[in-house]
Amino acid sequence: MRHYKVNKISHTVFESNDEVPADIEYLQDWRDGRISDWVLADDGCVIQILRKGIMMKSKGKVREVSYVGTCCGTFVVSDKTKMDTSRRKNIYAIGGSLERNERLDTRRNLSSREVHFVDLVSKGVDPQKAYLKAYPTNDPGYAGLRAGQLVRTERVRTAMKEELKPILEELGINEASVLRNINQIATSSDKEHVRLSALKLLSDILDLEDKTKTSVTNVSGVMFEGFTQDKLKEASRPKEISNGK
Repeated sequence: MRHYKVNKISHTVFESNDEVPADIEYLQDWRDGRISDWVLADDGCVIQILRKGIMMKSKGKVREVSYVGTCCGTFVVSDKTKMDTSRRKNIYAIGGSLERNERLDTRRNLSSREVHFVDLVSKGVDPQKAYLKAYPTNDPGYAGLRAGQLVRTERVRTAMKEELKPILEELGINEASVLRNINQIATSSDKEHVRLSALKLLSDILDLEDKTKTSVTNVSGVMFEGFTQDKLKEASRPKEISNGK
């Protein structure tokens, strides 16, 4: 759970159903909420509505628009609006920018729903479908967008690697075997474009290529064709720096 202060009063955001106390009942659709109601946000967290009102739009057929406010932000009451519990810099502004430590890509710890999402994706479930299973939404478009954002975050990528480790170990796959196989393709494939693709992948892995300069695959006019086993052995035994002798 998380805590945020509004006007010096602390408010709680429950990140999973398990954290919600037994004496708190919450609405499944936050759009039906009134002031002081606890509601389920679209990101799976439970939060309390602190404000509710009507504002006037400057144009459009419908000028009056309802909104609700929480300790994290303000949201228009609409089927198209998705409520999340990331803290805004200005919680009273609709669609306000997020505080840096609240951005999806900068949080370090997984929420319980993210743990479920990672477990599903690691088992081969499509990310969009995994999001629909792990989060309280039935909107495929929203699920696809949020799933795409999640799988690009450092914490989710790291968690997925940890989930896959036992499987990779069972298959005998590790960093060395991957590099060895890519290098074998780069040195032995009969097709030049395949060798180039493998070499490009190696350069990306090793971060060798300067994107602002000539391609690493062409050095001094000579096509680099990968590492031989002798070169790899030589590289693994660096010579000691002499002391002038």
